[in-house]
Amino acid sequence: MALDATPAANPSPSASDNAPTYTPSLPFGQLELATLAVNAGKAWQASELGDLLWKTKAAFLPQAETYLASLETADAAGDNRSPQARRLRELDKAIDKGVTLVKGYLAEDHEDDADEAYYDEFGIKAEGKNQRLPGARPARAKALAKLVKAIKAHGYDDRKYGKAFWTPIASEYAELVEKRTQTEGNASGETGKKNVQEKPLRKVLKALISLIKAHYPDTYKSVLREFGFQKEGY
Repeated sequence: MALDATPAANPSPSASDNAPTYTPSLPFGQLELATLAVNAGKAWQASELGDLLWKTKAAFLPQAETYLASLETADAAGDNRSPQARRLRELDKAIDKGVTLVKGYLAEDHEDDADEAYYDEFGIKAEGKNQRLPGARPARAKALAKLVKAIKAHGYDDRKYGKAFWTPIASEYAELVEKRTQTEGNASGETGKKNVQEKPLRKVLKALISLIKAHYPDTYKSVLREFGFQKEGY
């Protein structure tokens, strides 16, 4: 008599087989990315993992450290702008008020609209509906120099908004504009450097995650944490 054969049940996949693959995301913030890169670079050098074909672990750590240093330099350059910008805004307010009073002096000395014939000599230009010193700071610095000469030429030196008021303002303004131009250039250069350095750093870190997964298929999560990859979302 033939025995009933019960077909063997197909083995069900284990829970670990169905578990989603863990892939940590890279930080969005530049400082967080730089910190991760330095930590990962140090762990990579101390580990048994080999190099990537296109990037050695010996070369990666100095690359990450250079990027971190560039962030600090760029931030410092940006900080240097703040006091200069703040002082220039203060001077701009004083200048606009002072020019209004100087226009009043001209109006007292010249009837009707004849006072406006002297505006150019004082560096005053039409901007929209206003007659004022130029708003662009380099041009305003040059206009202030003209205004100081015109104040003297028209005998306004001893007035409240005369030589004692305009000479130090014109000197300080010109100096600040020159310094700010240099600082803006430095800050722009440093920001450009750090942005150029960021993309290749992200490329290496993504490849390093894949390298760790390939070499440690069962324990890669703990290894990733050792390298500084802490979570999936930042």
